[in-house]
Amino acid sequence: MAHWLDGIALVDGHHHFWDLDRFPYRWLAPDAPSARFGDKASISKNYLPKDHLAAFGKVPLTACVHVQANCGADDPVDETRWLQSLCEETGWPSAIVAEVDLCHAQAQEQITRHLEHHSLRGIRTPVAWDDAGRWRVASKPEVLRDPVFRHNLAVLEANDLCLECVVVPAQLNEVAELASEHPALKIVINHLGTLEPDIPDNLAQWQQGIAALAATPNVAIKLSGLWTMNRGWDAEVLRPHVLHLLSSIGAGRILYGSNLPVESVNCPLGRQLEQLERVFSGLPRDVIDAVFSQTARRIYRL
Repeated sequence: MAHWLDGIALVDGHHHFWDLDRFPYRWLAPDAPSARFGDKASISKNYLPKDHLAAFGKVPLTACVHVQANCGADDPVDETRWLQSLCEETGWPSAIVAEVDLCHAQAQEQITRHLEHHSLRGIRTPVAWDDAGRWRVASKPEVLRDPVFRHNLAVLEANDLCLECVVVPAQLNEVAELASEHPALKIVINHLGTLEPDIPDNLAQWQQGIAALAATPNVAIKLSGLWTMNRGWDAEVLRPHVLHLLSSIGAGRILYGSNLPVESVNCPLGRQLEQLERVFSGLPRDVIDAVFSQTARRIYRL
């Protein structure tokens, strides 16, 4: 399985752990609103390092990056504290991207406390907002331009923490604007910018946004959460968009993330890698090494 990755020091740049006995994870509760990605029943159970390693099986995983899982803790630093203890007990995760709302009055204080945990490498904050109402994670539109949000970025820059966010294609121009005004800030866009090519104007907005990001070398994009493009990650659907991204910004700004266990609802790890082998077929070895290892290693200081 995945022989095409032989010799690549594979990094999973985006995944989640959860312990339902420790935190509420209200979004996973049986009475929670349904999810656009599919039926949550199969993932409404503990998912811990042993489960993640089992998902990869014989595919050698060398490092992984945990991204905050909306655990529902009253204090988001509690999740980071737990993850750091997991790292010390098991060696996983290798790096932590923690939860902070950068529009919150206590954001800087929270970041300071997250920084007490040595595996911290970034902060994910709610940003996504679209006019249609499919993506409404942020508290309001245009949070990337909010003065409080901008002020709090100084703490991330000073501590070499990346800013992670989920955005819709129409927001990519806002990301480019932010990146150009904060060139020292590392920004990581999750889930390929949530491209939904079957929705009118979505692909055009995405391509326009990617063109704007070409001039901002401090922005990277995750090849993760690709259910928005095709739930089964069908290579025929993915390949033209991945090739467009590679030609626009380069492999050194693209990194793979499994998005497990969420993505397993539609596309388990084995199928992800099978389809990605087809997507990357014929591409140079250094491109594959960048996307599946080196970009993440650089961004997260692994």
